[in-house]
Amino acid sequence: MSNSNDNDFFKGFFFGGIIGAVIALLYAPKSGKEVREDIRSRGLELRDDAEAKLELAQKRAEDLLEETRKKIEQFRQETETALGNLRSRATEAVEEGKQTVDKKKSKLKDAVDAGVNAYKEEKEAKSKKS
Repeated sequence: MSNSNDNDFFKGFFFGGIIGAVIALLYAPKSGKEVREDIRSRGLELRDDAEAKLELAQKRAEDLLEETRKKIEQFRQETETALGNLRSRATEAVEEGKQTVDKKKSKLKDAVDAGVNAYKEEKEAKSKKS
């Protein structure tokens, strides 16, 4: 919004300057040749002023573009870093989960084996009594 207001201001300033210069020159008590030379001179001044303002606006736009590119690159790098950290943490969590499952699986197998052995021993003990 501010950029639009700046553009409107410069347009108004430029055209107002041209109109004011022409009116001032037309009402000045000078010969036609002097008036034409003054109009031409003032027109050249206004053109130079407009070119300077255009160069300034282009420089501002280039600076803004460069700043935006830098911010985008910084954001990209930060995002890649965060994504790498997230992947690393996810990999660690998966590994911890696998280790926990392996431990529980081993304990469960040991418990099942112990139960089977106890059952067999009990069965053998009963068959010896019979």
